[in-house]
Amino acid sequence: METRTVKSTSNRSATTDDLVLRETETTRLIFRPILVDNQKEKEASVKGTFIFQRKGPSDNWEDSESILLSKLKKGEGVKLELKSAELLKLFTEIKSLYEMYLEGGIPSGQAQFVKANKAVEAVAELTDEEITAVVKGQQYLGAQAVARLIQWASDAQNFTLMFERLETLEPESLVNLNAAVGISTLKRALKTWSENRNNSDEEFWQDLLVKQEFVLEQIFHVPIFVIKSKAYMGGKNALNQGGGIVDFLIKNNVTNSVGLVEIKTPKTALLAPEYRNGIYNISPELSGAVMQVLNYRDTLSKERKTLLSGDSINADAFDPKCVVIIGHAKRELNESNKVKSFELFRRQLSDVEVITYDELFDRTKRLVETLEGVARIE
Repeated sequence: METRTVKSTSNRSATTDDLVLRETETTRLIFRPILVDNQKEKEASVKGTFIFQRKGPSDNWEDSESILLSKLKKGEGVKLELKSAELLKLFTEIKSLYEMYLEGGIPSGQAQFVKANKAVEAVAELTDEEITAVVKGQQYLGAQAVARLIQWASDAQNFTLMFERLETLEPESLVNLNAAVGISTLKRALKTWSENRNNSDEEFWQDLLVKQEFVLEQIFHVPIFVIKSKAYMGGKNALNQGGGIVDFLIKNNVTNSVGLVEIKTPKTALLAPEYRNGIYNISPELSGAVMQVLNYRDTLSKERKTLLSGDSINADAFDPKCVVIIGHAKRELNESNKVKSFELFRRQLSDVEVITYDELFDRTKRLVETLEGVARIE
């Protein structure tokens, strides 16, 4: 990757790298540019000198003795011929120096600039319509290049650099960019749900909700933080037996109060066979999950000083909210009596909220629709 070093010599001038126009093993012709803050004519920001150099004893390039034009006698002159390729190189480099000055002026101290290749320059000059075509993969750069840039920016160190550049954008652009990224993340979660509704692997759903905890926020309606996935809830006896592991220990980011989330899978049954006359029993998996999370809640309340100790947790158990995520309502509750049995059961639960996976992701879907609606209005 080509770079250019610029070093200020005053608040109105700076030196930069020599431009080699012609070179042999022992001699070369260079142009030595200087950036200047021209008060009389701002656009005239580059001056410089042509210098002929020879290699010294240590293989270092040394400036040849110069001839002052003012010392030439009558009939004498100096002729400097540039080949077409040399002149093109000189023109291209000086043009980039003009552009660099117009964008940032005279830098303070020493700075290093990366010379943009033609592809990068092309992106900077694209119209909105052309950028849309690029992202869709209809032009040379394609979606892979855009994805690579986003991947690069996701690194913590690179993100800091990217954020410094983003600060130069108009506030409206940053708001729109933030909204677009948020909507894209939510849509990715919905796509994962759509493609994995029949996935009976609990570890898959555990991992998904760890990575996309904003989905859990749709349950609690407050900003949350996952303290621990698969958190130890105490309960062991003197023989180191027993004890429990809750799927998610979360806390309210504002009040620091904790909550407990127990998950099953979308394939887990909500109901057992019909008891009689259109009344359905609750499935053992659902009733067991409810009792399990209540047991964790009881243990947490009794052992909170031990379980929630430590500065890294910074939380307390103030009547912890309990949630069970289980099953697929639209698929299983396919008749009114089943819906009635399920709703009668969960509405009587004062300390546990039962929510199905399709209900959870439907909330996410409605959030996307709301955000997209606001974006269209604005």
